[in-house]
Order: sequence, then structure tokens, then C-alpha cells
Amino acid sequence: MTSIAALREANLLDVEVTAICDSDSDTLRAAAEFFDVPKKYAAYSELVNSNDVDVVYVCTPTNLHPEMVEAAVRARKPALCEKPLAHTYAQASSLMTAARSAGVPTGIDLVLRFDQFLLCAKNLIESRELGKPMLAHIRDDQRMPVGFLYYSQWRGDKAIAGGGTLIEHSIHDVDLLQWFLGPADTVFAKTSYFAGKEIEDQASVITTHRDGSVSTIDSVWHLVERPSERMIEFFFEKGYIGIKLGSDEHYLQYQLQGEKPVSVPEETANRALLEKLGLARANLSAEARELITSVGTERYMALSYSFLDAIQRNLNPSPGFAEAVEAHRVVDAAYDSAKKQRLVKIR
Repeated sequence: MTSIAALREANLLDVEVTAICDSDSDTLRAAAEFFDVPKKYAAYSELVNSNDVDVVYVCTPTNLHPEMVEAAVRARKPALCEKPLAHTYAQASSLMTAARSAGVPTGIDLVLRFDQFLLCAKNLIESRELGKPMLAHIRDDQRMPVGFLYYSQWRGDKAIAGGGTLIEHSIHDVDLLQWFLGPADTVFAKTSYFAGKEIEDQASVITTHRDGSVSTIDSVWHLVERPSERMIEFFFEKGYIGIKLGSDEHYLQYQLQGEKPVSVPEETANRALLEKLGLARANLSAEARELITSVGTERYMALSYSFLDAIQRNLNPSPGFAEAVEAHRVVDAAYDSAKKQRLVKIR
């Protein structure tokens, strides 16, 4: 709701949060008061069927996503769902099919697609100057999101979350690598349970993509008091890209064969994001520009803007459930590989 309220206050979109739902009455009352939301519901079915609601955001624990998305689809209300879309590829695929059959637009909260440095890197790759991709690696670490600063004890319960660091956190990384390198062909994975919980706190995934390139993900939930970060590297026939996405620092560097390394200025990366949103030539206020491009919050603001703008213009939101389904396909294969301790072919 923060992103929607901010987009409205900055005059980027003519939208209003008209209703909110939560099963916890205290949380519901506090959120409604804080965001000045006129209608409160304890039952999500009442919210999605309200005549005052045009679009639904599903921001709940993962096990509730399918039934809530299905309710929105039945009510013919466009829906944006938090990731992961569901516990399994089969569930996610079923939701995509239902939404398509009903003609209901849907979006998924794969926010890395709106990181300005990643968008700039994507533009570099599409320029073809780097040559064919060879290898990509993502090291993704996060402090265990159960307790501490996180209000998400449910993430430690597999029946609710569906899994640990791979599906709950690094599904972002799986999506990112398919976005950059294309569909996966085979997967080999290893998962570990160091904290003694039923959810994995370490996952390593080696993927061979259909174009022949190879990517690896090393994802870990730990107990160390350090900034969470993603370190991303791409090697090409004629170049290199290095990206850091951290809670304390963002940067993008690249180097072409025979040339010196280049650090991409933040303003250049911001321009890539504004172009993605169709706002590069807009007469934005300083407040609106800051809102959309401020590192650390821009992904959520940008995703909400992109989704709601698409709905208002009768376009298909991107990323949508199709992208979520493809990410789930790889995640399912990775879990299968880790269980069977062998290479798995993506079907």
C-alpha cells in the first residue's frame, strides 16, 4: 500500500486504496488508520466482490495466494500477487490458465525486473557488443527472515511458505537469469538445512540454458548481522558485467574486450528505468522522479506504476503470471534434482 499511496501523492497515477483486508483485527485497524483506507474487511471474499474495488493486490503468506487469486479472477478483478505465486509449478500454472480463460490481467511481484542497474545491464546485453553469453553467477545472501527485524514467522513453516531460501527468496534470481539468458534446459541443485528447520537455508543451482550458457545461483539465509546483498556476474565472449545489489550499496560495472572497465553512473541507470516505464520524456516533478528512482524503494514503486498503468491502458502487465510460471518450473526442477541428487531435464 505504501507504493500506491506514494504514487498517488506524487501525481503519477490517479488511484486510491479503497479497501483493505486482514485476518488480524488489530493489524487491520492500524493499517486502515495509517493509510486512511475507508473500508476494512476481515474476509477477502467480501473485498474482491466489493463494487468499490477495481484491482486487487494479494500480499499474504504464500499458501493463501491461490485461493485469493482465484477469488479475484472469479470476480473479474485484475490482480497483482506477491511472489512466489504458489507452492508449486502445477499450482502456478493452474492460476495462469484460470486468469487467461477469464480474460483477467494479472501481475507478479518479481521486482528485480525494475531495478535500474539490472535494466541498464539488460540494455548492454541486447546491444550485442558483449558477444554471446558464457557464464552467469549470482551469490544471494539474506539474514534469516524469521524473527529479528522481520514480521514473518510464517516463513519458517513449510506448510505456509512452501520452502525456504530458493522459492521464497531466490525465485527472483531464477527469474532474473531466464530474463537475461533465456529458458532453462537442465538443472542440478543441492539444498541444505543448517538451521534445523524444515525449510532449506542454503541452495545451489546450476542451470544450463537452451542457448548453451550456464548459470549458477548460491542462495543462503544466515544469522550474521550484515547487509543483505546480491553479487551478480556475467561473462560473455567479448565482455564482462558485474553488479552489486545490496541493502547498503548498488553498482554496475562492465568491461569490453580490449577496453578499460566502466562504472555506470546512477543517473544513466535511472534513465534506463524511466525509459522502461515510459517516463523518460515526461515532465516529472522532483518528488516524482525521486520516488521512482531512489535506490532501495524504486523497484516496488516502479512495479506498481507499471502494473496499474497497464491496467488503466488495457495492456497486459509485465511481468505477469507467465513469467512466474516459468520461474516455478525451474524451482520445482531444482527441488526435484536436490531430492534425487541428479541432473533434471526441464519439461
